[in-house]
Amino acid sequence: MRVISQSELLRATKIDLQVLLREITASLPHLAEGSHELRIAHYNLHNIRLAIARPELRPR
Repeated sequence: MRVISQSELLRATKIDLQVLLREITASLPHLAEGSHELRIAHYNLHNIRLAIARPELRPR
């Protein structure tokens, strides 16, 4: 798994972000505990959640 850059997340639509969130969450059980891959997955999930919470993506 690779780190997803902030610029990639900023360009993504809300649906793209939700798909990424689901895909990474689904991969978590298959990653070794304490592995580098698991840390990257958690880092990506955190950043995706922040991107989804951006004001321009919130409903009015």
